[in-house]
Amino acid sequence: MIDYTSSEYTSEKLCEGIAAKSDTVINSFSMGKDSIASYIQLKRYFKNVHNVFYFIIPNLKFQRESLDYYEQKFGEKITVIPSPHFYHYLYNLLYQSPDRITYIDNQIYDGKLYIPKYDELFSYVKEDLNIPQDTYVATGVRRDDSLTRRLSIKKTGAENKKRKQFFPVFDWSISKVRQEIKDSGIKLPIDYKIWGRTWDGVQYQFIKGVKENFPEDYETIKFWCPLCEIDFLRIRDYCNE
Repeated sequence: MIDYTSSEYTSEKLCEGIAAKSDTVINSFSMGKDSIASYIQLKRYFKNVHNVFYFIIPNLKFQRESLDYYEQKFGEKITVIPSPHFYHYLYNLLYQSPDRITYIDNQIYDGKLYIPKYDELFSYVKEDLNIPQDTYVATGVRRDDSLTRRLSIKKTGAENKKRKQFFPVFDWSISKVRQEIKDSGIKLPIDYKIWGRTWDGVQYQFIKGVKENFPEDYETIKFWCPLCEIDFLRIRDYCNE
């Protein structure tokens, strides 16, 4: 039985073991620092690393510009797919205007709109990339990121054999992540200058930064979530901002 708390259980040995099964892997690439660190680590062990980015709102230009940079930097095309959060917004009528409700409800009733699971989306990606369905998906999860993640990895490890998922930098400290990225010459996306992390949804703290820095993308967000500006009124009336 594997002792997940042992100093011998390392991300290096984990990557070596999975790479022994296949030279191909998928990297769940959010453009965040941990997903960049994951890419750096994976390139040491796998011949083929396929980055996959999933969007919350489609066609945001500031994200596309960052993706273009990473494609050029990595020399590889990045697969772009919708996140389950995108379907969640529509399915649950988040910030949707009344005139859309009947149409969306009909799509749900007809089975054309539902909230897919991540494993389902990655299954389609594997099919599209023409790689085996048992190809592993790497995620930049680190045990030091939160108490919940630390307890989870301590209990079950950094590999889910059933889901074909693993965490290639699970034992990296934040200082190691920063140093590895610095040494690689890979830049963080513009998100970090605005939010201190990657853009993560249509709540006020994120769309405020889009409105102030990317007005065209803000209009795109309003197309998909017409009533998103309600959050500005809520902050104005209840948070004294």
